[in-house]
Amino acid sequence: MTAKAERKPMTFSVANEAAPTPAPVAIRRAEDTERQQVGARVTKATYRQLKARAALAGVTVQALVEQAIDELLAKITT
Repeated sequence: MTAKAERKPMTFSVANEAAPTPAPVAIRRAEDTERQQVGARVTKATYRQLKARAALAGVTVQALVEQAIDELLAKITT
């Protein structure tokens, strides 16, 4: 039998910025519950940061991305 290689723990770094405060999903209007899938390609490093931010905020990556899109659209439409 071959010996298993020792696994290294997963590590990631997050900038010193505060984690974003997620918008409560329960507050979303009923008509906003239907979803449309979108796709985006990001670097592995960007995705690791995104996933780390979501974990620190206690939300899913999807919820964090939705919040970021909502904030961007609100910012550019005002």
